[in-house]
Amino acid sequence: MRTIVVGDIHGCCKEMKTLLSDLEERGTYLPEEDRLIFIGDYIDRGPDARLVVSFIRQLQEARPGQVIPLKGNHEDMLLDYMDEGGLSWLFNGCQTTIHSYEGHGDELQEDMEWMRRLPLFYEDEDFIYVHAGINKKKTMEDQDDETLLWARQEFYMDPAVYGKRIIFGHTPTMFIDGGASPLWLNGGNDISIDTGCVYGGKLTALLIEDGQIKGYYQVRKDSPEGERAEFCRINEVDK
Repeated sequence: MRTIVVGDIHGCCKEMKTLLSDLEERGTYLPEEDRLIFIGDYIDRGPDARLVVSFIRQLQEARPGQVIPLKGNHEDMLLDYMDEGGLSWLFNGCQTTIHSYEGHGDELQEDMEWMRRLPLFYEDEDFIYVHAGINKKKTMEDQDDETLLWARQEFYMDPAVYGKRIIFGHTPTMFIDGGASPLWLNGGNDISIDTGCVYGGKLTALLIEDGQIKGYYQVRKDSPEGERAEFCRINEVDK
């Protein structure tokens, strides 16, 4: 079984569908056999939050246990605004999400209930998948929600090596090193896959097979319909 991990989508529905369709056409992603993990942040900033959430929900309902969406800080901000009147959401790209759900209030309520149930991390034999990061001094059972959803430099600048390799999003790679490719930090122990699609970068899908990262596929923001994803092979020995 392979694992495909998709970075922060932020309403970029066209790019998400292009990427996944291309992986299926190549035979890289076999929906009946492989695991598909989404790293969080499905809404805000980009134009089609409602369509992104709807598409991922359909995938998850069709293949429960094989499609694993994680919660991102933007889903958390939306819930905090609706439940508690928290204001952070209003300053973090909410306008596109509001526009996307106009005339679909019932669907928004259903999607919010889905967001509430999303896990904050997923762990398999070799990797930990999380939206923002972890506290490397704590076990996964002792992590707090704030860190899992919001960590930045305090996580990815920490040179400590955790028990398993960590795949995360949240901070676009272009804001770390100026590029739009995944980053292998701390000797490849922490892997950043938010490649800033909504900021004009790329949407990334990481390919894992037999506990090893084999490479990654990317589509550019606003890439023409039918354009194939770019593939970069990774040699684990080089890291």
